[in-house]
Amino acid sequence: MIAAIAGLALAVVPAPPMRTDTIADTVFVVSNRHRAAHRFTNVVTDSLWHGLYVVRVLASSTVRLETARLQVEWVDSVALDESEWRSRLQAAARRDTSAEGATLLYVHGYSSNPATAINQGVQVKIRGDHSGPLVLFLWPANDRSRAVRAPIAAYHEDAEAAAKSGGALAHVIGAVHDAAPGAVLIAHSMGTRVALDAIVTDTIIRARLIARPLRAIGIFSPDVGADRFRTEFAPVLPALARRVAMYGATRDYLLGASALVNRERRASGITVHGASLPGIELIDDTRGARGEPALVTLIGPRHAVRWASAALADFFDVVVAGAPPSCRVSSGAADSVSDGRWRLKSGLRPIAALLADCLR
Repeated sequence: MIAAIAGLALAVVPAPPMRTDTIADTVFVVSNRHRAAHRFTNVVTDSLWHGLYVVRVLASSTVRLETARLQVEWVDSVALDESEWRSRLQAAARRDTSAEGATLLYVHGYSSNPATAINQGVQVKIRGDHSGPLVLFLWPANDRSRAVRAPIAAYHEDAEAAAKSGGALAHVIGAVHDAAPGAVLIAHSMGTRVALDAIVTDTIIRARLIARPLRAIGIFSPDVGADRFRTEFAPVLPALARRVAMYGATRDYLLGASALVNRERRASGITVHGASLPGIELIDDTRGARGEPALVTLIGPRHAVRWASAALADFFDVVVAGAPPSCRVSSGAADSVSDGRWRLKSGLRPIAALLADCLR
């Protein structure tokens, strides 16, 4: 029902005209999806495919890319062996070692085929105004059409695939860590399960990150059990990155449905209520600005990270940049709710510019 309403909203809201190309980018892709006839399937494999995708991005506005309608188009792709892939990533990462140039590793969520996942990762990077290389891990989630036809079956199939993909992502994180120290990890929805298995459950990667932490970890709308997150993951995460932030919304109907299916509250709710988590910044994104059509923002589930403009601005401009958490309040971007917890305000403020005054 929610998907139908959102689809109707998209249909009735007139789309602004797309302008000329605004961005061309290269995405570093790794996947544990089985390939057949040069195409990805949703079957888990022990071997990893490495490659590069060249994409072109069209935008409805070149003034505010944070909230513009973005269209990501495939231009070209090439398969590489792992050593060549690492070499090219290392070359790209060494051009800029600043926070803005840090390598970004994105892990997509439920019901995301390769094209959808690449679209998500590119939009996350653009809306976050991030200039570093983008690495995308494609785990074998179902196609959206399968999720629409049989949502419960597709959800359970994706959960099974996610449970089998942590080891593959751990290998990718190790490669990124070697080629681009100080990387940034973003995991969305069910992809959070894959990411947490890779960095917490995998003892080898966990030890490596404790010795040399990531620059930042961003957890968006996590489809993970709240109790398990509190007891198993939260105590370890602050040691794995310089900053860790988690984002969620009270109107995330998709995670509400997940809670019913799993018979357990989702970790996303921790951002709004309950005891704070030491070393983890909890941000309520219920009112934050989004890049989707206004009607969808009004009645939609506030789940897709590719449209989470205010949350992404907060993550990249405060967390990744290393600004003090208190700058959220002094810049007018958020209210302080309690110790370690903030609530984003409505609207999208130029927080990066305002942070300069806060830092001074």
